[in-house]
Amino acid sequence: MSEKHFSQRTTNILLGASMIILVAALLIRYLTSAPQEGVLALMGVGVFLFLLVAFDQPN
Repeated sequence: MSEKHFSQRTTNILLGASMIILVAALLIRYLTSAPQEGVLALMGVGVFLFLLVAFDQPN
């Protein structure tokens, strides 16, 4: 049975988006007075995208 994986382009886009989200969350956390819950939610989205890419990689 063949497994489906993201294309290389999709993988790069998801990885780039997750890194941008995580860096933005850190900047928002330390440079503004944004509510802690919003920053944690944003970091959660970034980590989810990163793990989605990590677990999709072929062996």
